Amino acid sequence: MTILTTSTAVIQSNIDRAGQHIFAIFPDADTAGFAYTIGNARLGLPELLIIGNFAPHLMASVLNEVGRRMRQADQVPDKDIDIGGAFPIRPRLAGAAARSAFTIQVGRFLGHEEYAVVQLLLPDPMGLYPGEARCDPRYDVPRP
Repeated sequence: MTILTTSTAVIQSNIDRAGQHIFAIFPDADTAGFAYTIGNARLGLPELLIIGNFAPHLMASVLNEVGRRMRQADQVPDKDIDIGGAFPIRPRLAGAAARSAFTIQVGRFLGHEEYAVVQLLLPDPMGLYPGEARCDPRYDVPRP
């Protein structure tokens, strides 16, 4: 997996303009793609993470909408989130493994690893979420 770095100035500019910056990592033969935010932790809120081989524009749209709502409410998402799709998005508090395996640039930007991550789970076409029985394996992503 190749991870390109983005300058701190670009990240900060995006945070200033949009409230958060989004990193999208494309999949390779061994690893699913994922996308996550930077900027919410400075407000005392969690960063957001989506894991799965979804279209980058879909992941960015979901992260932007959920991030916007979270910042407006100044509240961590803790129940299913309806953003107009066939099924809601399910948030879950991720563990420390999410920081070390997925949201690496957040720690580099902040200069520490003391931040929370909420993983946003997207359902399969039948409405089953990762970890649920009979969830389509293409959607049954890691839940660090």
